[in-house]
Amino acid sequence: MTQIKEKLTKAIEEKNNDIKSFVWKFAKNSEGIQEEIKLIDATPEQLQQFYNHCKSMLFSKDKLNPGRYVLLDIIIEQRNKCNVELFLRKLESGSICADGKPYPRHLYLQDIRSYMNAHKEDFPSDKLDSISIASCTGGLPREFERISIEDALNACLDQLGVFNNKHITFNFIKKLGVFLTPDEMKEFNKEGKNKLEQIKERLGIKQSIRLTVKPSGLNFSELRAMFNLKVKKYSELTTDQLITLRNKVLFKLENEVQEHIKQWEEKIRQIKLVAKERDITLE
Repeated sequence: MTQIKEKLTKAIEEKNNDIKSFVWKFAKNSEGIQEEIKLIDATPEQLQQFYNHCKSMLFSKDKLNPGRYVLLDIIIEQRNKCNVELFLRKLESGSICADGKPYPRHLYLQDIRSYMNAHKEDFPSDKLDSISIASCTGGLPREFERISIEDALNACLDQLGVFNNKHITFNFIKKLGVFLTPDEMKEFNKEGKNKLEQIKERLGIKQSIRLTVKPSGLNFSELRAMFNLKVKKYSELTTDQLITLRNKVLFKLENEVQEHIKQWEEKIRQIKLVAKERDITLE
């Protein structure tokens, strides 16, 4: 078994390093045809161009089309901000307060500032983004313990900014699939009608659009929250939207972006191998 495993590993390694098999696929032309070229046959200028494109796809800081590593940071920031807004809503409902009474955000802001003013040495103004609110608010649920004071203050002042849904596209949401809860299964139990057809009716989606059932998919409430997602301030998003984004969708988007990163990193590796073999210097 060990010998077979070693041979298989060697074969896979040889295939992964076979520079004659590496290709670059160009963007589809107006006729929908996608041409390609073997990297071994590309000119030095083309190799440099391909290399630059890969780097851009990973590290570009373009606001409309950020590189995948930049997008990862955006996703993490969005998840954190959803969590901060949910924290304040929990305070305002009183559900995480020791006395069970609502704790309005303006009052929480006032109390945090008063506490920090009384302990100025512990709260330098240039460190508030790395100091947790747990340092001045006791008994927090674990999900909120890591929120920074800076984020909490910004949220109280409605300064978390706008949630940009550009990367949570219709196709991305659709691809996540749907998996109804037991209660939702009863709700969509009209005789003679397919459940997916009923879901599409309720969401205003064309029947020609394909939805799939997946155990890892969103339930109906989550699916509705995402299909209704618009560019809005965090404070204007519904609680269902904030929870679905924080707990599921942004993690799933992160997984997809990580896969994109692997693909572009692999293409860079291939280009470098070809360049080395042909004694071409990449800048």
